[in-house]
Amino acid sequence: MAYNAEDLRALESEYKTEEQEIVVLFGNTDGGAVKSGGELWEAQAYFLAYQDLKTGEIKKGDGRVAWAISDAESKEFGSSYPHFFKDGGIYRLRVRDLLDRTVPEGRLPSFYNRFLVVEVLEANVKNAALTAIWEDYLKPVVLKDKVFGEFTLDKHYSNFEGSLEWGGEEICVYLDVDNDDEDTWSQALEHLRSLYEQRDIKDSEFRQFAAEKLTDLANEWRENDDENEDAAEITKEDFAKRISISDGLSISADGDYSIYYDDDNMFFGHIITISGNVESGMEDADIAV
Repeated sequence: MAYNAEDLRALESEYKTEEQEIVVLFGNTDGGAVKSGGELWEAQAYFLAYQDLKTGEIKKGDGRVAWAISDAESKEFGSSYPHFFKDGGIYRLRVRDLLDRTVPEGRLPSFYNRFLVVEVLEANVKNAALTAIWEDYLKPVVLKDKVFGEFTLDKHYSNFEGSLEWGGEEICVYLDVDNDDEDTWSQALEHLRSLYEQRDIKDSEFRQFAAEKLTDLANEWRENDDENEDAAEITKEDFAKRISISDGLSISADGDYSIYYDDDNMFFGHIITISGNVESGMEDADIAV
């Protein structure tokens, strides 16, 4: 391991010193890793529920387990190393609980429902209650709307997926929600409805906004393109006409949205992303890297 003891102590200081045993049901194990300090990463995987083996209590709700890996290990083996937990897997772990589970405003509750892995004691644990939770998790959830039709919940990514017609094109739509809070489902849907009812006006506004933000950059790309260096300068009017809605729209329960436009090869095929909020308006336009 390439990290030093001081970095490890700093990470461990966020957790209690006492250890406990829990049985964990994983739901999404590609949680990734965050830099903790120096050459140390805090790897994470997401769970759906766990059982406290001291009390026997089953606790449902999104959470995470974390463990330390070095920068070299992360690069060579990936952020799942060395445990490689599996989606739907049930494991018995020795862990340390987070010291402070208070959730600050605007932060994800799952981040504060977190344990540090001390040891993996057993894999493929037989646990009827957790297995039942997993089977329920696998059942499809469909949100129906008279205008938009059906949206299907992708529980891994906490969004409903559907499609609608916009500007003569059928586009994908993603409603970013809390899987367990149906109020967020209806809130995201109503924000979508607000945009959709004004789609022709909004499409024009999106085009103009992107043109204001990105026309100069498009001309820089044109000048650096050996094959198109003699092409006419792109005006803002040209830019607004050339782009077209393509990959779709994502919108959250808070009204935050991102809408995606085709660049007509002004950025060599990069998607243009326009983001904002239904209430406060457009905030940024950029090209996806």
